[in-house]
Amino acid sequence: MGSQPSSAGEVGARINAAVTRSDVGISVRRSVVKGAQVIDNLDGKWERMSDRLNLGAERSKRDARPPPRDVPDPLPLNSETALAMLAAADASFLSIVPVGREALRKQIDKVDSLVRNTFERAGLDLARNSLEHAGMDLDEGKKVDADIFNYLAYVHFKAYGDILIEREDNFKKFRSKFEEDLGREVCQLLVPKLASSPVPAYSGAANKNELKERLAMALTEVDAITESLKSMGFVALAERSEADKEKVDDWSEDMSDLLFTVALDKDATQNAQILLQEQGRYLYPDFARYAIASSLRRYLSPVKEEVLTEEYYMDTSYSSDPDAFEVKQVLLNIVIESV
Repeated sequence: MGSQPSSAGEVGARINAAVTRSDVGISVRRSVVKGAQVIDNLDGKWERMSDRLNLGAERSKRDARPPPRDVPDPLPLNSETALAMLAAADASFLSIVPVGREALRKQIDKVDSLVRNTFERAGLDLARNSLEHAGMDLDEGKKVDADIFNYLAYVHFKAYGDILIEREDNFKKFRSKFEEDLGREVCQLLVPKLASSPVPAYSGAANKNELKERLAMALTEVDAITESLKSMGFVALAERSEADKEKVDDWSEDMSDLLFTVALDKDATQNAQILLQEQGRYLYPDFARYAIASSLRRYLSPVKEEVLTEEYYMDTSYSSDPDAFEVKQVLLNIVIESV
């Protein structure tokens, strides 16, 4: 069934390279990972100049780069949950954009027919996985691995974007509701017991202790989400940065925003996310971010706290050679601020 976990990164890299250079018409934008690449590019140029001018002794005095991050292979993907996420994405889209199931089905089939050969040439064995189509009626009992799920997510989200472009809808308004609706559904799929539990009623005048209690409950749910993502094979590792006590105190007293990160290694859909962003699309299958943001908002929005999220795509091998840059981690940067 598809590639083994140990080769998933290699297949993903080949797919990424093939699709961004294919006749599908993708205009590659480096801005997806520009921040990390610019730094590495400058660092690499400096090191090469240093070598030419025999300045190696000075360079050697600098702190060494951190060792490459040791990340295990992801666990086998939970096919049932993966396909349920895609179905939830379709349903969320149709609940906002009234084009009808048949129109969405046709657009998904159209995208599938356009990109299938490109993905297969890059090493994705769709025939071996008996994936005859990427449409809305995939068999619930079908087994899909991470590579196939990445492909399906790419096709579905590209179809959503194509329809939105054709309709010229208000994208900002659509995106906000879509991500919130889908995030809530993904939470239910990943942690049904926690995600369906009631949130304590808001007192009407949030105080320091109430804010801290709500934050603690929200972070407990975020940790449950990341653990579920890992146990179901959607990521290999998931780590949340600790919320510093002093910074939490400042935030609870409305003296500063609260920042933390969630690192997701070998996210199953990271290549689909990057490919769509390289096409200039702002709607992509970041299921983990949707769920985490939705969970935080469930607890914090009632007390007038806004949750902002953004992805950064990282190469945790820390190479100074920009040509060797390869995304291995999706780093979610999360900011909680008063409104």
